[in-house]
Amino acid sequence: MNQSQQNRQEQHQEPKQHVLLAVSGMTPQIITETLFGIYRQDPTKVPQRIEVITTQDGRQRLIANLLGPDSPLEQLIKDYQLPNIRFTPEDIKVPEGDDGALLNDIKSERDQEIITDFITDHVRQLTQDPNIIIHASLAGGRKTMGFALGYAMSLFGRPEDSLSHVLVSEPYESIPDFYYPTPNTVMRADRDKISQHDLSKAQVMLAKIPLVLMREEMPTSLINEPSLSYTDTVARINRANLLSTESATVELDFTTMSICCDGITIALKADCFAFYSWLAQDSKAYPGEGIEPPKLEMKIPELDTRFANYLKAALHPEVTINHNYSLAELFEYANDTVAEMIEREQQKSAAKPKKSTRNNWLLQGNTKIDSLYSAEPDRDLKALTTTHKNLWDRLLKETNQAIKDALGPRLAEYYQIVTVNTAKGEDNGRTRFEYKGLKLPAENIHLKL
Repeated sequence: MNQSQQNRQEQHQEPKQHVLLAVSGMTPQIITETLFGIYRQDPTKVPQRIEVITTQDGRQRLIANLLGPDSPLEQLIKDYQLPNIRFTPEDIKVPEGDDGALLNDIKSERDQEIITDFITDHVRQLTQDPNIIIHASLAGGRKTMGFALGYAMSLFGRPEDSLSHVLVSEPYESIPDFYYPTPNTVMRADRDKISQHDLSKAQVMLAKIPLVLMREEMPTSLINEPSLSYTDTVARINRANLLSTESATVELDFTTMSICCDGITIALKADCFAFYSWLAQDSKAYPGEGIEPPKLEMKIPELDTRFANYLKAALHPEVTINHNYSLAELFEYANDTVAEMIEREQQKSAAKPKKSTRNNWLLQGNTKIDSLYSAEPDRDLKALTTTHKNLWDRLLKETNQAIKDALGPRLAEYYQIVTVNTAKGEDNGRTRFEYKGLKLPAENIHLKL
């Protein structure tokens, strides 16, 4: 796509929708106050939609006070000629308690856990939509709700999203009928009905709260995980903070072709598991040495030995392999092992049918893959080396990406395949060879029996 085509495409794209996401308790005024504050700061960012997270009691208060033809929300839109703002009962989100009923109030530790998890997961879901920009307000609701919203926005928020609190000048905070500064004089009594105050004189300030954006550090699997709990999210982040290269451990499970990284299991594709296993076992046996990528200087016997080691790495080290197997027979044996593993996986999930995301083969046969185990004596060395190199590069990239998606960049770096050793070539050091492996201590690499 050239620049002019890209410009035309951008011109035809629908503008992103601004959404106000708020937490609210028994003071629905914070919704109109926040809308007014946004309007005063930048009229182009007035939300087209409002979503509010609250309790059942808060929901009833919102419906009674803000929904209806003569509500303060409708009056705000008319007074300041704002565009239409969607806010319906369906936009008021209330979590269910353990009894299945909507949560009436937050009175216990369990209620707090429920509302916190609900806020975290709702923010995660909203930030998945690339067509909306979120303005989150933590002005309402209990302090726990505001904290959870702010923290969730830091975890999942994007650069275009924002977070704010709203401040109202005295004495208007204590006037029950104050919802926003009116354009003309409107007199209202304070809570004690002692004095009257002009609503048009009120000052409403939208205080923006900078977000510490952590989304890029979050595991993709966690961002996409349904029903995400606040507790699990925090635990995952804290785990990364506590680990070091010396303390991190990984366990390889050959029956499921998965790796367990300090309690977090990652089911790898079979080809990636075999690749990881090959380098992990080498790092365990020869710490700090590593395996070098395929290179042109390698001869066919060396390339064949490397491929045999890769195939064997798909199998548990205690499995007895016929030493007379040809490469083709070893390839078939490894593929059969993978097929059996996938079949077991599907049988276990029979109660909850779920299509496996992993192939039921180690490497799918084609002309290039077939050349890796061919017994033909006249294989082209250059072409064979290229096939080995392409396979190595793909598996290195996909394996590390799978670990990053599951753990996030920060935690993944302890378990990924990295350069553990380097060597200079015989051309006065112009060529630098990198040897790959795990940087974990040998005693922290475990093979599940």
